[in-house]
Amino acid sequence: MPQRLKAGEAVIELLKQEGVSHIFGIVGSSFLDILDPLYDREDMRFVGVRHEQGAALMADGFSRISGAPSVCLATNGPGVLNLTYGIGSAYVAHSPVVVIAPSASRRDQYRNSTQEFDQVALFKPITKASFPINRIDRLPDALRHAFRVATSGKMGPVLLDIPRDLLPGADVELDLLPPDAYRPGQTRSRGDLGLIQRAADVLAAAERPVILAGGGVQWSNAGGVVCRLAELTGAAIVTSYGRADAVPSDHPNFLGHLGRLGAAEGIEAVREADVILAVGTRLGQSTTFYDNRFIPADARIIQIEIDPEEIGRNYPVTVGIEGDAAAVSEGLLEELRQREPRVNPQWDEEVKSWNTRRSERLRGEERLDTLPMKPQRVYAELRKVMPKDAIVALDAGLAPNFGQDRLDFLQPRSLMTSLDLGGLGFSFPAALGAQFAAPSRPVVNFNGDGGFLFNAQEFATAVEYNLPVVTVIMNNGSWGSEKAYQRFAFNERYVGADTLNPRYDKYAELFGGAGFYVERPEDVGNAMLEALNAGKPSIIEIPIDPDELPRPARLSDVQAQPQS
Repeated sequence: MPQRLKAGEAVIELLKQEGVSHIFGIVGSSFLDILDPLYDREDMRFVGVRHEQGAALMADGFSRISGAPSVCLATNGPGVLNLTYGIGSAYVAHSPVVVIAPSASRRDQYRNSTQEFDQVALFKPITKASFPINRIDRLPDALRHAFRVATSGKMGPVLLDIPRDLLPGADVELDLLPPDAYRPGQTRSRGDLGLIQRAADVLAAAERPVILAGGGVQWSNAGGVVCRLAELTGAAIVTSYGRADAVPSDHPNFLGHLGRLGAAEGIEAVREADVILAVGTRLGQSTTFYDNRFIPADARIIQIEIDPEEIGRNYPVTVGIEGDAAAVSEGLLEELRQREPRVNPQWDEEVKSWNTRRSERLRGEERLDTLPMKPQRVYAELRKVMPKDAIVALDAGLAPNFGQDRLDFLQPRSLMTSLDLGGLGFSFPAALGAQFAAPSRPVVNFNGDGGFLFNAQEFATAVEYNLPVVTVIMNNGSWGSEKAYQRFAFNERYVGADTLNPRYDKYAELFGGAGFYVERPEDVGNAMLEALNAGKPSIIEIPIDPDELPRPARLSDVQAQPQS
């Protein structure tokens, strides 16, 4: 039976129907009607942050780990504007974040009134949908539609613009429908059977198959079936950039990731592949660089993508299948079993050899003995003590990027990166969102000294909500990625590349967290164990070798090209 509720109460009840447990934002006068019903509720929490960018990134991190929609809420004008980077991050990651964005009162719109911006237009390029309402009775339908769009197909953020004069004193007639009454649940498009059969024929005939697993594998929990496909065909498993947790790192066919600072063994395998099964990946720039440095020009590509616009967009395909990564892969596995494919013993032996070589390479980095430590040595020491169920957030920047190839990811949804956005300041707020989503799992965030200060104020949020996130800051006193470009392309003419930082361990202590300062390799593991057991937010600061500046993968982008 429909009931009449105050508009703010209706918003909270609708969010509760969607399973929302946390709303991320900063208190604002434009949405007090929404906050007030939370005063004595225990089933939903408003998480007050210190900058709206942090709120959006926390929502992104929450959705990436939980797989469920999340919500952020900010006041109109500057508050909503501050969400843009975090919502852009969610857009790149396909995180279903719903933004409730109050806007200027209707009577004041289009007059350049206080804190008035065209928020709907501003967010269109970085959301799946951005739309306003102008009647309060449309609120329930509009909010349901926001969740419908955010969670369907290839998921992504949605913004709902609500003029601030609609909420005060308004009532709404609300029928509390369960979500499956107005939007599809976890639909699994199985793909066209004929195309799956063609793909099975191509894969069964492959001599040197490689599976390239992307974000669709993570979102659809397809890691298990991907591993079974590899075992049946003898395929190597390589992941796209930022998706190293798509399959367990300890699988004997796993060879690491492609892209920046990718695994040499995985790169070599892809270069030798005659068939590439690209599962849940658009073969984007951060993975492939849109050229043939990794992807052989003569390789036959089978691409499974939920978004048909991405099939064949960057590389021509032999077979392109629109559908859910897990469902299509299950169908492909059934077809392959009927064909009883023969595993090429030479290729199988080569794949196992690459796996062994990768393990030996990583163990060999335990012998790097320079001081300050190289980031590779830091990760070698941390790998010995990191919990098997840890969630890892890697910021953009040089030092964190070493971690993707050097840490173990044994459970699904264990790694978060800024992906193709490549934005500094991503990982710390995202890690806090992940901790809200998975309070029983340890969360470890990796930053460079520059990137951490982008959202360092959220350490106050971590302390306030007692989030025991461990932050490792590798300090090389520079913007390392850009300094590498200046080294290799501008003859070491460094301008703006060096930084001056506080002691980050002291910063943590100032806010009431735990701080550790580590200069020797033998102390890294103990510091991590102490931080994990501290029961409160902590920072481990580690000075690292400022001269460890690998040659940039996109060096040609900053160098003059010959004119044709």
